[in-house]
Amino acid sequence: MPAESTGKMKINVKFLASIREIVGAHEIPFELNAGDSVKDLLEVLESRFGTDFKEAAGKPFEDENPRIRFLVNGRDIDFLQGPGTELKEGDLVVLIPPVGGG
Repeated sequence: MPAESTGKMKINVKFLASIREIVGAHEIPFELNAGDSVKDLLEVLESRFGTDFKEAAGKPFEDENPRIRFLVNGRDIDFLQGPGTELKEGDLVVLIPPVGGG
């Protein structure tokens, strides 16, 4: 049976740099509801990883200079549908803290 008929989908989330230290893993599979967006995923992550994660993430969809960026299958969500980007079975979401430079 295809995943759509169960109402669930599996995605993988990869964590880099300081975010990886907070969650304690490089990559974690998640089961979400079919049709969930990047914004829904952020809520799942905040609830699973708590205050430290929330503080590290800040408000990535509201802050002018977000503390983390989201890539879906290698594309920045700013070039997709932003926080409303719908996730699909098998997607790879990467959370990247910004890299300072000068």
